Amino acid sequence: MGRKKSASKSQAAFVDEEASLSVIENQEFMSMRAAQKIWPAPTTTEDQLRELVSDGLIQSKDIADWKALGEHRVPTLGPGEIVLFVSFISAGLCLPASSFLHRFLSYFGVSLNHLAPNVVLHLSVFVHLCETFLGIPPSLSLFRYFFRLKPHPRRDATNVLGGCGIQFCQGLKSKFFDFDLVDSVRDWRADWFYAANMIPPLSVHSGSGPVVND
Repeated sequence: MGRKKSASKSQAAFVDEEASLSVIENQEFMSMRAAQKIWPAPTTTEDQLRELVSDGLIQSKDIADWKALGEHRVPTLGPGEIVLFVSFISAGLCLPASSFLHRFLSYFGVSLNHLAPNVVLHLSVFVHLCETFLGIPPSLSLFRYFFRLKPHPRRDATNVLGGCGIQFCQGLKSKFFDFDLVDSVRDWRADWFYAANMIPPLSVHSGSGPVVND
């Protein structure tokens, strides 16, 4: 009788373990499915990244440790890696990130993937204005005087990729200089790739949309 009870306990433990593994695997599967709904299949190629190097927009592979995604369908970061977008690099993003970008992301509580190409361009133009024409370090207070974050598409349902935009504060557009923005960057969400998250590192991508407050 003792042996039967022992066998029953072992069998029950095995069933419990199988059930636990099933739950874990199901959670991972559901998480993967959710991420696939957010992240489009990457289209970035090594040739595109080499072209960015040739244009002087990104450092060489042996320094920036960039790589295309291969068979990755959703971001699966290795140690010290971050997800970047080709269109962000073209709009002026570079690593290591500036202290102003760190302050901007921290103050508004957003991650790099919450931005859109035009947001990166806005920030690049503002930094260039401060450093080159005004001769001052980029000021978050000055930025907030002219601009505010705008939730996209709605405040109660922001996108994980590109969930916040930038717009002028009311009545201040005429006080800033004119510059052109691209109406839209086609399929920019699919042009992601990996690169080394250089020191000081940026926070890795967020899996939820930003909370955009005025």
